[in-house]
Amino acid sequence: MTGSLFLLALAVIFLPMLFDGAGLPEVQIEPLPDAVVLADAPRVPPPAPADIAAADELVPLVEALAEAVDEGGFSSATQTRLGEPVLSEVNADTAAWAVQVASFADLENARVFRARLREDGYEAFLSTIRTGNETRTRVAVGPLQNRQEAASLQAELSARYRVTARLMGFSS
Repeated sequence: MTGSLFLLALAVIFLPMLFDGAGLPEVQIEPLPDAVVLADAPRVPPPAPADIAAADELVPLVEALAEAVDEGGFSSATQTRLGEPVLSEVNADTAAWAVQVASFADLENARVFRARLREDGYEAFLSTIRTGNETRTRVAVGPLQNRQEAASLQAELSARYRVTARLMGFSS
């Protein structure tokens, strides 16, 4: 027992000395320059002052946007959150279609269902709409440029997921 403790003590003292790196040559690394310029990279000049919009030109644009969007970020015209695809009723002017598969009050449920559709190979997306005081997140598949393909997809999704899928107009 005493011999084992003695060997252990020697190992604790001398093993660090063996692996401390003493005797290895020291390598000096040159510091990097403050700015690295690639020889082949194209140089982009800064914008000329004439290319930057003047403040008096931006004010009307910002005011127009503020009138078109409410405090929650929803478009006054479509009631859809700004930046998300707009789903509308199909009419004679519809050029692109989507199939609304479901609508959820809970965003997380909508995300889970969208993930399920994507795992099954569908191009699913979310579109948030406000109706009165209620916000709903619609899960849809699309867009499609052919109405017959959209109608066929509507029937397929309705049967596969046991829902009443709706044919909708699509715009972004």
